[in-house]
Amino acid sequence: MVEVRCVGCKAMVPDSEGPSHPYMASAAGCWERYCSLEEWKGRLTGEGSIGVVQDLVDSFAVQHATNTDRRNVQSIAVHLMSLCSGLELGPTGRQRRVRIGRWVGRDYPVLEPRPAGYPITISDVAAAPAAMRSSTIERLAKTSWSAWSAHHDTVRGWLDDLG
Repeated sequence: MVEVRCVGCKAMVPDSEGPSHPYMASAAGCWERYCSLEEWKGRLTGEGSIGVVQDLVDSFAVQHATNTDRRNVQSIAVHLMSLCSGLELGPTGRQRRVRIGRWVGRDYPVLEPRPAGYPITISDVAAAPAAMRSSTIERLAKTSWSAWSAHHDTVRGWLDDLG
């Protein structure tokens, strides 16, 4: 199988002619890996599963901060706030989803510099055995948030301002 480096997360992914996300720049193979987890996500149960799925969504979004399209800039901001909130403040996944709804629709600045890469990506999640995916996603969320450390104070400030 021929692989290419994803322009967003920098993971090696299958070279694919398929679709990619409409405004998050990623290789089509990276988007395919993300979408391949839909069935697994659908089998998750319990309140904690919402947090796992939110961590996955948030991490994929912040790892694909590759353009200045307003939707992408907004997405990066709200998903960084969700990661920060989940890792540092402790709301449930359901509460984070509600808060994201309040955070969108605002203008946020482009955050520079962006991380150069990530130690754990969607490729690692997709390759993990189903029984290990939740713990892999937990590590994915932590490393995704950590990679944006240059902007932690900014994101925490947004959270303080927006509640």
